[in-house]
Amino acid sequence: MNTLVVNGDGLIWILLLLFFLAFGVPIILFIIGLALRNKNKKASKALLIIATVYALIGLGICGSSMI
Repeated sequence: MNTLVVNGDGLIWILLLLFFLAFGVPIILFIIGLALRNKNKKASKALLIIATVYALIGLGICGSSMI
């Protein structure tokens, strides 16, 4: 069985976590919002707005802390 081994200090994992929080969660919410577009327009619109706001806040706070 193969395992993924990433050698390095904890800083790499913190940066990966920040990238996931800044980009991963809004992308997942956006995909779910698009999938619900045909079934429930109100829920879809809410998810797309939440994804946009989350991306703006995530890129603002997380992006500025990575500099």
